[in-house]
Amino acid sequence: MKKPIRSQVIPFSEVPRTDDRADRDRPIVFVVDDEPLVAETLALILSGAGFTAKPVNSAYEALELAYIFRPAFLLTDVHMPGMSGVELALMFRTGFPDCKVLLFSGKATPKDMEPAIAAGVELPMLSKPIHPTEIIDYISKSLSGGAIDPLIGVYGLTRPTLESA
Repeated sequence: MKKPIRSQVIPFSEVPRTDDRADRDRPIVFVVDDEPLVAETLALILSGAGFTAKPVNSAYEALELAYIFRPAFLLTDVHMPGMSGVELALMFRTGFPDCKVLLFSGKATPKDMEPAIAAGVELPMLSKPIHPTEIIDYISKSLSGGAIDPLIGVYGLTRPTLESA
């Protein structure tokens, strides 16, 4: 006669981790988007690719959390209420100069880049829709110091100018 299997359901947060040290060694990536589903989905994908990804739903929240977690990489949407992704990226460049940055947007124009142009800062951007492998590849190469695709930019421009706005 078979013995009944005893099981207990526990929350995932209570499941013991086998190697917490490995998590501490993984680069922290902030995924900032005012649409929670986008931020959470990208964070899950990046976590599966070996990063410690944190979904964040506003630029202000990202700034607050950056002082705690010190991310290695900022992946941010351009259009968000309150503070744009461009403004956030410029603040990160000043406050966290070692943090790499990548903007993404489905509707950005060179005009959106004016704050960066005025500051003399080039910010890389990918246009939505983006295949997750493009993001993973870019982040991996950026953090390892590898060659990065020079065609990434606003509508294919690597250096948007005010004249093109």
